Parts: sequence; C-alpha cells; structure tokens
Amino acid sequence: MRFRVLGPVGVDTDDGLVRTPGGVQGRALLAALLLSPGALVSTHRLAEAAWGDRPPVDVDNAVHVAVGRLRRALGPAGTMLVTGPRGYRLELAGEPTDAALFEEDCRAARARLTSSPAEAVELFDRGLARWQGSAFGEFADSFARASAVRLEEERRVAAEDRVEALLRAGRIDEAVASGADLVVAHPLAERPVLLLMRSLSAAGRTADALKAYQDHRAVLREHLGLDPSREARELHARILRADAAEPIRRPGRVPPARLPRRPSSLIGRDEDLVGLAAVLAENRLVTLVGPGGVGKTRLALELGHRWAGADRPVWWVDLVPVPPPRVIEAIAAATGVEVPPGPDPVGALSAALATARGLLVLDNAEHVLDPLSAVVDRIVEEAPDLAVLVTSRERLALDDEVVHTLPPLELPVGADRDNPAVQLFLARMPRLGRPPDDDELALVAQLCHRLDGLPLAIELGAARAGGLGLAAVADRLADRLGELGGGRRTADQRHRTMRAVVEWSHDLLGGEEAALFRRLAVFPAEFSLDQVEAVCADDTVHHGAVAGLLARLVEKSLVQQVPPDRFRLLETLRAFATRRLGDSGESLRFRDRHARDTAARLSHTSPRLWTEQEDLAVHTLTRLAPDLHAAWEYAAENDRRLALRLTGDIYDFAYFRQRLDLLRWGLPAVSWACADPDSAAALGTAAAATWSAGRLEEAAAIAARSIELAGGPDALPAALPMGVAADIAMFLGHTDDAVAHYRRHAALRHARGEPGPALLAELAVAHALINGQRTAEAADVVAEALPRAVRSANPTALAWAHYLAAEVAADTDADQAATHYRTAIEFADRADSRLFRTMAASSAAALQSRTGSMHAALEAFPGVLEQWVQLGNEAALAWTLQQIVVLLARCDAHEAAAVLAGAVLARADIRPNFAIDTERIGEALQTVRDRLGDQPAAASFEAGCTLTWTATLTHTRRALADAAVRVEPA
Repeated sequence: MRFRVLGPVGVDTDDGLVRTPGGVQGRALLAALLLSPGALVSTHRLAEAAWGDRPPVDVDNAVHVAVGRLRRALGPAGTMLVTGPRGYRLELAGEPTDAALFEEDCRAARARLTSSPAEAVELFDRGLARWQGSAFGEFADSFARASAVRLEEERRVAAEDRVEALLRAGRIDEAVASGADLVVAHPLAERPVLLLMRSLSAAGRTADALKAYQDHRAVLREHLGLDPSREARELHARILRADAAEPIRRPGRVPPARLPRRPSSLIGRDEDLVGLAAVLAENRLVTLVGPGGVGKTRLALELGHRWAGADRPVWWVDLVPVPPPRVIEAIAAATGVEVPPGPDPVGALSAALATARGLLVLDNAEHVLDPLSAVVDRIVEEAPDLAVLVTSRERLALDDEVVHTLPPLELPVGADRDNPAVQLFLARMPRLGRPPDDDELALVAQLCHRLDGLPLAIELGAARAGGLGLAAVADRLADRLGELGGGRRTADQRHRTMRAVVEWSHDLLGGEEAALFRRLAVFPAEFSLDQVEAVCADDTVHHGAVAGLLARLVEKSLVQQVPPDRFRLLETLRAFATRRLGDSGESLRFRDRHARDTAARLSHTSPRLWTEQEDLAVHTLTRLAPDLHAAWEYAAENDRRLALRLTGDIYDFAYFRQRLDLLRWGLPAVSWACADPDSAAALGTAAAATWSAGRLEEAAAIAARSIELAGGPDALPAALPMGVAADIAMFLGHTDDAVAHYRRHAALRHARGEPGPALLAELAVAHALINGQRTAEAADVVAEALPRAVRSANPTALAWAHYLAAEVAADTDADQAATHYRTAIEFADRADSRLFRTMAASSAAALQSRTGSMHAALEAFPGVLEQWVQLGNEAALAWTLQQIVVLLARCDAHEAAAVLAGAVLARADIRPNFAIDTERIGEALQTVRDRLGDQPAAASFEAGCTLTWTATLTHTRRALADAAVRVEPA
C-alpha cells in the first residue's frame, strides 16, 4: 500500500487498484495529510486546504464528514487515516510515499556515482520512473506549492545527476541526448549546458559543444543580461584547446592506496558516510568540519578505504605532526612526488599532481590553514581529476571549497538500545558478560547526553566504565575533561584525553577569541548574539568585535550554530571554558553580568505577556529559562536583592505556564530576612508554589506575611500576594473572603497600570462564586468581562474568560459549555497557558460524565490526569481526582469510587474545598452506599484512606482503564 504525490494524489492499495478520491475536497484533504505524513494536521489546516478562504460555518463537523468520505474512498487504506485531538493524521505504518522512495533512490544513486556509475544510472532511472505528473497534481500551485516546488527541483537535479552518471559509465550518446533534453526544458539553468558540452566533447563533437556554449550565452544575455559563469567559460576554453573530452573509463590497474589502518568498526555513521560520498561526487574540494572528537578523521578514513576498495587511488596526509613550513613536503611525501628545489615549490607540486586521478585526504588541517590554502588552491586548479578532502575544525576559505559539517551522533530519547550513540558506548565498553539491563541502558543513554554525542568522548567514557562502572562514571562526569582519559594506546597523544583534544583547539585561538570563548561559559544553554554582546563585551573584547569573534569561534568548531540565529557550547567545551574562566579570575564578574542582563530581559518581556503578542513573549521566556535558572542560582548565592527581584518578576510567566520549577524560587526567600516592600512579590510567588504542592494552610500564612511586608492590603506592592491570597481563600472554601480579595487585587492592579492582570482578577471573582455555588452572580461577572477579554486579544485572558463562561453554562446548556471549553483550550494552547488548558480539559471531561457521555469521559480523564502529574500541581491534581470519583460512581465502578474518595478526602490539607465539588462527591458516595451497602462502602473508603499518593494515582489509572472496558461507546 503506497501513497502517491508525484502526480495526482492517490494510493496504490494492496488489492491492486489505484484509488484517487473523486471529489476535489477529498483529494485536497489527502494532499494536506501527505504534506505531513504521520503528523497531526489540525482541523483548520485541513479546512483551508479543502475550502480555501471560504470555509464552512461549522468547520469541525464539515471536516469530520469530509474525512469520513475520504476514508471510504481510500478503501483498505482508509484505516490509516487516524483521528487525533483537534485534527487527523495519516499513519503510513512504515510504508514510504512514492516521493520518499524517489529520494531514497537518488541518495543511493549518488553514493554509487563514483564507484559504480552504471548502477547509479539504473537507480536514477528507477527513481525518475516513479513520477506520473507534476508533484501534488492540481494542488501544486496552491497550499502544496512549497513541497511541490522542492520535489520538482529534486527531480531536475536527479535528471542532471543521471547525465553525469551516463558520462561516467561511458554511455556518451545517451548522455548527449539526455543533456540536450535538459537544456530545452531548463534553458536558463547552467548545469544542463555544462553536461551537454562535456557529453558532446566526449563524443568528439567539439563544434557542437562550442555551439551549445554560444547558444547558452545568447539566452542568458537576452533574458537576464548576464554572461556565463566562470566555470562555463573555463570549460569552453578547455574545449577550444581540445583537451576537455572526458575519456570513457575502462577497467585498469591502479596503484594501491596508502592509508592508515582502520582502528575499529565505524558505528552510527552510515548516513554521514553516504552524505559525504555524495558531496565528494559533486565537488572536487570538500572540507569536513566539526568540533574536536566528533569523528572527522574516522569518517574520512572509512571513506578512503571504500574508495580504495573500488580500485580508486587514495593518498592520505596526516598533518598533525607537520609544522606550517613543511606542508608541501608532507603532501609530496604522501603522494610520492619529487619536488625539486626552485622558486615555486607549490607550482612544482601541483604540476606533478596534474594527471593524478583519485582522492587526496588532508587530515587535521586546522593548525596549517594559511600555507595549506595556497597549496590546495593550486592543486584543485591544475589537477582536474583529483578530488581533495580536508578534515579540519575550520574551513580553508577558498572560492571552490564546499564545507560539509559533521554533527555529533544523534542523542537517544530514553533508553534506546538502537540509538547510534548508545550502540557505540556499548561496543567500546568492556564486556559485561551479558546484555545490559534497562537501568544500565538508561544510564548509558544519560551518559551519551552528557558527552554531547561526541564519538571520542563516548569511547573514552565507555573505556572508563569498564574499570569504574557506569554509575561511578556518571557521578564523576561533573569534571568531564579530567575524567575522560585513557583511550587507545595506539591513538595520537592528543586523542588520548578529551582535555588534550580541546586544548589543541584552544591553543590555536587569538587573545580576543580565547577571552570570548571562556566568557561564553556563563550561558547555560543556547544563546543569541545580542546576549553575548551585552554580557561579554568590555575593554578587552570590544562590543563591535563580538560578532566577528563569535563567527570565528563557530568556524573553528568551538561554538555550535543553532539555526537560524542561536548558538551553543557543547557540554565538554563548556566544562573547559568554565575552568578557563575560573582560572582567569573573571568567573564572578561575568556570572554577575549574565544574571543582571537576564533579569533585565525578564523585566522587559513580562509586560508583553498581557498583550495580543503573548505567544511571542512566552516563546522568548521559555527559550530564556536556562538563563533564568542560572541567574537566580547566582543571585541566591551572591545578591539576594537581585534574587528576590527575579522571583517576583517570574510569577506571571511561571504561574500560568505552571512552571513550578520557577515558582519554587520563592521558597528559600521565606527564610530570608526581607524588609523591602518590593520583596512582597517574591513571597507571593513562594505562597503560590506552596499551595501548588498541596500545603494550603502554610501557603495562606506566607501570603498573609507577604501582604504585611508590602505595607498592608491597600499598598501597591501587595498586588501579587493579594491575588495568591484570594486563590488560597477560594481553595479553603471561604468564598466571601476570596471574592473580596480578588476585587482588591483587581483594584491594585488597575492602580499599578496593569489592566491585563486586573481583568484576570475580575474574572476570578466569577470562579470563586461558581465554586461557592453562586452561579447566577458569576454569570453577571462573566457577561460583563468576556467582551473586554475579546477586545484585549490576549490569549490567556480569552482562555480564562471562555473557561468561566463554560462553567457558568455547564448545568444549563451543555453544548454551549462544551464549545466554550474547546475555545478556552485553543487560546490556552496559543500561549502555552497550561494551567487554563488543563483546567478546561478536566472540566470538559467532568461535563461529559455528568451529561451521560461516560465513554468519552473515561477516554479523556487519563490524559488530563497525566497532564497534572507532569505539571506537579498536587492541589489541582486532587481537584481532578474528586471529579473522577463522581465519574466512577456514575459508571457503576462503586468500589473503585469509594477507595478513591477515601484517598482524596483523607488529604484535607491538599484538596481544594469547593462547595460544588463537595456536593457532587457527597451525592456520588450516597450512590455508592446504596449499591454496595454501608459496611462494604465504608470498608472501601477506609482502604483508600491508607493509600499513599503514588498508590492513589496507580489505583485511579487502573480504575479508569477497567471502567473504559466495561462502558460501551455512545
């Protein structure tokens, strides 16, 4: 069963039929799903594809109906169209599309272009035969345009590569015909003309080759006002000299390769090897760059051995022991060339290599780049059949150079035995005598992360694990560079420890480069150029020079670029830079600058959380989170005033995103001696973290102390703690106090010029009223505030308003309430407001259980439960468990409901005491007693009272799963 996009969209089914949905809407849906196979495509994206800018009124229902028709039209393949949350996905079940197969054929062909051009032609033919028309058919010029254009470009390049393969295979006449077709199809493209010229010249048709050039020049001048490129002009000149004809290759004896032996098997680099071979097939000068220890030499060596195995000469030059003045001598010695004394040794060397055919590998070039660049430039110019591969931590910076970056190994997700980094670690670790168990495998995966996926670091760590054990190596890796030593005795000395590898790179830096590199250690994760300029520039590293210096560090592979505009240090390099920063005596100074810059960014960005651009502000602060933690940790040790400022400022971001890791900054402040009213916000953050952990009475005391510190309930600094105090009063069941606190909180926010938080406080009045069973009053509050939330266009305000509108309507208009819950979730997702998203999902599931949609509720609640568990908010989790008690009772899971009720109600200090929930649980327990009898119900309730929190969650998951099996879908 295979889906098609290389032409009209459709599917080849196992029954031998080609199915193409009959209606344009069905075909559009299928095309939209195939743009992201296996990924969830939202209902709105599908609607845009099917109806363009005129979607139906009820989008969800219209897409649901259209997807149903599409499933039927696809026949057996319809089962692969899966319904997900707010969208649909096409699960290909491991079956690639025709586009994926085409790309796979092309990759395989390019890998054989040099070693077996005849096989390459066959593979290109197979790939190109998969095309049945324009990519994505009728949708190529609308929503599928970007993907269609990319595929068509790949098709053109594959056709060009096929001509190259025909030339290399000696099928000259076919190359001439195919090249001529390409020139007609793409008259402004250069490569088809070059291929045609080479093919005609190889066929002995020099006049026709020269005419092809003249025709190309005329077309370029007429349509673009340009002349042909330098490469085209040089080829034209060589043809004029009658030396451009490419000979037909025939088998012959070639000299043996002079290569070092391969020290061990190459693990986890199959795709990188194919990719490097493909780049070398297309380009005569390739520089393989990457950080120290990433495996550049090992990959180049593997490629060299494979070329040699295909009877192609390979010359290997190890530049590690070579000083700059002896570069020419080293290359000459490795290639067997005699360079006579004279004024132009570079010219003599390149002239001697002019007829060489094969691969010249120049390994470890970073310390001789200046003299090597001049030599390589001449060799590439004068030896047209010699490919040059350079390995270096920095490029040569030549015009014809192609830079190919080798990344670290892919890092494992969980204990993944098949991950290449994990496989390398296990292969290099002395045998356990048995396969590693799950715990050991998880520890290996953790070590691979901490070693950045660098093969050398992994090999050194694995060797250490043989002597010390996995756990000991993990514990000692805080000093990554010091512990990672003792590699292969046959390895180069600088590859025997990671410190030696990094020092080799560091010692090549200039003074300003070295200073900037060590200062980058203060950034705990990714960073931006403007952060570097703000934190690291001073009289030693001038502000105007930072951008250039950072670019140089990237080029030297000491800093990694994270597209499009971020940077990072590998952890091994950060450990080295941190030590250098400490040795320089600059550590505290630059940690302080980083902390203050981070605090300023938080202060500047936080007000945008209350605008329509909240999503951008959230993205900015989420990306800044590692810096925020590092800044707070520094401040807590060295500048408590700054730590308190950070703690208060973080509340708005952390609370609504339920980032309890950030809210917990307030907890140490509870024990600090705080006298400044501006510190009240930090204690308010502490109170929020405390109630989230389920300690409501303790949280109330902290909030009261915070208000007192602020100067009383009417003082402006009391705004934040007043809001937290209102939350706690509501959780404790004190509705009137909560309403009064929320209104005072709103007034303080208005007085501070903060209308966004004020609006949320006014809406929170409705929340307190609803939980206190005063829904009519709450409805008036929501009716007045909802339009203001709409006008604000702030996603969190809209999520909160729609959530409360749903709560108001829940007992009178279930359909309207369900719509409001969905809308609340959509707005909450937009701003990553996980608090309101999970509250809405929980309440929506509870509504389904009350309206008879038991199976739907049983399907929804496990996901909601796990969301609260992941967020770590135990008070909110207890609130959700109360709702599940009601659901289990309604599903006739009476014993399970009684056990869960006992577990939840026994924790009065954790669970919110909402009157409305108390009433519903009371009704549920009465139902349980009626069905089970008083004594069995009491016994189950008492059993629940003894459960630990972990056991309570396990019981709940099992009860929901058992009930879902028994309850039939509606």
